[in-house]
Formats: sequence, C-alpha cells, structure tokens
Amino acid sequence: MNILKPLKNEFPPSIVNLLLKEGQRWESQNQWYEALGTGIIAIIGSARSGKTSLAYSMIDYVIHHSNRPIILDSFPQKVIDEGIPDHWKGRVSNKSFTEIATINEPALWLVDDTGAHFNSRSALETNNKILSRSAGILSHFGGGMTVIFTTQSLSAIDLSFLRFTTIAPCVRWVDEDVIHSERKEWIGEVKHGNYLLSQVSKDVRRRDYFYSTKDKCLVKSNFPEFLKKENNPIKADLMSRPMRYHKLEDKQRMIGVKEQKKKRVKDE
Repeated sequence: MNILKPLKNEFPPSIVNLLLKEGQRWESQNQWYEALGTGIIAIIGSARSGKTSLAYSMIDYVIHHSNRPIILDSFPQKVIDEGIPDHWKGRVSNKSFTEIATINEPALWLVDDTGAHFNSRSALETNNKILSRSAGILSHFGGGMTVIFTTQSLSAIDLSFLRFTTIAPCVRWVDEDVIHSERKEWIGEVKHGNYLLSQVSKDVRRRDYFYSTKDKCLVKSNFPEFLKKENNPIKADLMSRPMRYHKLEDKQRMIGVKEQKKKRVKDE
C-alpha cells in the first residue's frame, strides 16, 4: 500500500503546536513558530464517532513530521505485533501510563477510551492519581511529552488533569441524549461543536469533520488508509477495536472487576 505523507498544515495551529516536538519549527499563514511540544489533546465524542481514527491520524502526522516515540498506552501486544501499519514499526511501544517516570524521551502518548482507565469517580485509584499529578509536569518528563486521550465525556476525567497544562480539545459527534451530562465548563463548547458539525457533515456520525475548540474552526478529518476494511479487514479491526484483544483478566482489571475468590465448601 502506498502511504501518502500528511501535509504539515493538515491540523490547525493548536494541534500542531502539541504534536511536534518541543522547539521544532513550523509555519502557519506565512509565519514561523516553535512548537510547544507538551500538553494534552482531548478528543471528545460518543462511541463509534471516530475518536480513535482521529487520534491515529495525529499519530501518523507525528510519524512523518517528527522523530518523537509513540506510546499506545496499555495496548495489547497482539495489536502492536500484528495491527500497526508497517511505517509505524520501530516507533511504537505499549507501555502503561503508570510507567511515565521511566520514559526519558519526548514521547507522544495515546490513552484511548480514557474513562475506562482514569474515571473521576475512582479518584483514589492509582492510575487516576498518576494522571492527575503528571499533568502539570508533562513538560519536565522526557524533555516534554504530549498526551492524546479519547473520551466519551470530559465529565469522566478528573478535573485536575485538565487544569495544569496546555489543552487542545477536539469535538467529534456527541449524542444529544448524553451531552447534557457534560461538565459545565465544557458543555457550551461541545454543544457548539455539535451544531457546527451538523451544518456541514454528510455522515450520520459526523466523522468527516471535527471541531477544534481552541482554534474555533471545523477541520476536515481524513480517515487513515490502514483502517479501511477493504484493504485489510483483520488489521483494521485490530486497530479500530484494540481493547477487545486484551486477555480476560486485563479486561476485568480495566473495568475494576476483581476476581472472585472461590468459596470453600465445608464437608458436612
């Protein structure tokens, strides 16, 4: 398969600023900038709205325009071995975000379906603590790190994760029945993004565009070739639904189900 290199202006300024490595130069509207290279890109949308495919497009951009290492947080090894496209190989690993202090490179992380990993209702759990505490010091780790996370609602994320670093939210389509439960700080932006998407999108799930809240603009969303089922249905499924390939015990751990201890039956 021929891989087309993403254009360097494929994404709006607030996204490029975080995707490229700290200090890397980039141009926008005939003006040159140095990338901040550290912060959080939040992709918000309902199930099957194209959050993960958008995250992969951003990663593909980084693969082509930067030498940053990519970490797919806690992805099954099977997906790393058999699912990622060939031009990603050698750049991608699947460390857990709990290991962030051990990474000494300016990594770009993907934490997919964040609510399952870092639920704000489980504020005392180890992962949530790590996520919240690391937000303010992402710029110190590895020379500056960026986290892309996908979530169905920002209400599922501990607020401290969103307060202490540069954040660039992207709105995919959010179901009208659940949008009212969004955080009050973000509900206006999400509703506005939904409205704008409804005005231009020809797709039922609005996957052909996303709304960049920081840039106040709609952006055409390109669907990666390696996710198209007609090219390779097995690889496409590995990448589009990576968490289904975890072992049972890993799936249970993700959703907080503890293994039930077998009850001892006393002989009468």
